[in-house]
Amino acid sequence: MKVGFASRLSPLDKRTWSGTAYYTYQQIKKNYEVEIFNFKWAWRLREWLTMQKSLNQRLYKKQTAVEFLRSYAKYFSRQLEKELKKRPVEVLFVSASSQLIAYLETDIPVIYMTDATFQQLQGYYPYFSNLPKYNVRQGIGLDKKAFQKSAHCMLASEWSKNSAVGDYGISADRISVVPCGANLDRIPSVSELNMTASGQCRLLFLGVEWDRKGGDITLETFRLLKQKGVSPHLHIIGCVPPHDVSNEKNITVIPFLDKNKPKEFQQLHKIFLETDFLMLPTRAECAGVVFSEASAYGIPSITTDTGGVSTYVKNGMNGFAFPLQSGADVYAEKINELLADNEAMQNLKHSAIKYYEKKLNWDNWGKRFQEIAEKLAKEKY
Repeated sequence: MKVGFASRLSPLDKRTWSGTAYYTYQQIKKNYEVEIFNFKWAWRLREWLTMQKSLNQRLYKKQTAVEFLRSYAKYFSRQLEKELKKRPVEVLFVSASSQLIAYLETDIPVIYMTDATFQQLQGYYPYFSNLPKYNVRQGIGLDKKAFQKSAHCMLASEWSKNSAVGDYGISADRISVVPCGANLDRIPSVSELNMTASGQCRLLFLGVEWDRKGGDITLETFRLLKQKGVSPHLHIIGCVPPHDVSNEKNITVIPFLDKNKPKEFQQLHKIFLETDFLMLPTRAECAGVVFSEASAYGIPSITTDTGGVSTYVKNGMNGFAFPLQSGADVYAEKINELLADNEAMQNLKHSAIKYYEKKLNWDNWGKRFQEIAEKLAKEKY
């Protein structure tokens, strides 16, 4: 069977959707011949949308999500429709690109994967805040059409499923919640990991957006732990704190690591092996592949119950997710409690790996995709 893979950017590029497109593509091509569909912008469309973005910013102090404008979606839906006639497939997989199918006319069964509806992103992520009303209206309209046109939706969390059902009226039996796996080329074997409680407090903050990922709360938690007599070490990877921390002991800042480069991946791998807690009190998170990666290393995640996080972090199993309003004192107290209980810490490390092996891996995603694709193809053909 031939499967089409459609996305706004190439799934061969590991930077597309933070690697998620690449790893889903790898899973699909294990069992099927895959035809890739992605398209460049037309010059006139780019100029038109750039002008809108500039005017909205200059005249109204508004942001613009151009990819959620009707003209953008209609153009790319038409491009995909033309290409599908030239390169037909039995099943079409669409990766987080509702624009490609919102106005697509085809009888090919569509499997649509995403981690959020456009409606639930309003005011949630900074990029999707302060948009013009027409942008929000058009974005929700085209996103809803994409969900409606899909034969089945593979969604990354229960949070996104709830919006698809509640906001868009999609039947629950057309939805599968399948978490994203770890976007790593190499998963460590259990024999490589130290599964005993280290007795140390080595924290890892991993993210490119300091504010959205809860950087200030992480830093405050680190300081509170020191006040409690703990000797923590904090790795900050992916960004630079907006305030100087160079005078604080036991803080290491690495502005960026490209895990697609072997040398830098080895550096990250070593840091993962020497980490006791992933500390990520995120303010907004659709899914969080980093939680799958932490679990693959047996690292408990200390985070926030927001967005899709609760699909990835189960309290007492592979970490703890606290209410959004929780302060640094709550995080510091839980970490201190675990440090004082070696048995609890060791059990948490073991159950984190078990949850990774059961749910948070790409092979699990691939098996579910195959079941859905075979069923749709059988019904259609």
